[in-house]
Amino acid sequence: MISLRLWIGVGCLAALTACGDRGDTSSGGSGGGGVELPAPKPLVVATWNLHNFYNHLIDDPGQANLEATDPAWGQHRVDVGLALKAIDADILLLQEVESTAVLQELNQMELDGRYSDVVVIDANDPRGIDVGVMSKVPLDATISHSEEFFAKEGTNGPDYIFARDVLEVHLTFNGRAIVMLNVHYKAKENDDPDKRLAEAQRTRAIADEITAAAPETALLIAGDFNDLPGSPPYDAAAGAPPDVYSNAAIHVDEADRWTFDFQGSLELVDHMLSNPLMAARLDAASVVIRHDPEFQPASDHAPIIATYQIN
Repeated sequence: MISLRLWIGVGCLAALTACGDRGDTSSGGSGGGGVELPAPKPLVVATWNLHNFYNHLIDDPGQANLEATDPAWGQHRVDVGLALKAIDADILLLQEVESTAVLQELNQMELDGRYSDVVVIDANDPRGIDVGVMSKVPLDATISHSEEFFAKEGTNGPDYIFARDVLEVHLTFNGRAIVMLNVHYKAKENDDPDKRLAEAQRTRAIADEITAAAPETALLIAGDFNDLPGSPPYDAAAGAPPDVYSNAAIHVDEADRWTFDFQGSLELVDHMLSNPLMAARLDAASVVIRHDPEFQPASDHAPIIATYQIN
């Protein structure tokens, strides 16, 4: 496997550097080294596939033809903006977005510039549907894994690259190092289930590398898995005991626990998985999957929103 990380941004790389012993997963009191934890502060996180969020104004390499086919960009931007205003998350992990410029236009024209950091890294999808982040919290770094090669575990190949990317986002909030891995795995159209499984396995390996280097890191894997709970890719990302990642969506009523309507079958294909340290800080009552009628013009997926009480 070739491991190549593209670092975007400057500042303290908090998730890779231990900033004191804050490994205690309690909501208050002292950490393992006797360090007093601050009072928790809420951090609202949302993941959402925005469904071909292109514009038709800004030419990106190789995307001019796609942009020309979307004269409804202005209305799509308005629809997405109305939904994101209602969500008002601190961190937005987004899929199927074209470019940083597109998200910056959304931020300035529809969201009153509330997001200080906006990042999309051009990656591997031939249609130009990348993953991106919008954050009210200053980002310490963003890392692309789009140029990594990896095989399905237990095999000698073929070697794969991510269908889009795993966008690794580092931030520090209320003294806690946090990493979020924003994913969008191979779709089932022209399916290659081995590729999707290998993507999930490699994502979990990235997560494990981060938390092995800095055990106090709170970590999320979130995005469009294009697969269901209990599927091999889902299980690979969630991991095995004693280090199983928890899915925020389990706290949503079963009738509402879906993000995509596939020909009448309501499926949970988008997920928000958290490592034990992050899971201990989830406000379970806050988790919602928004199926509001006013959200439906914005995307064919539904967003997952959750609040974590971070210290």
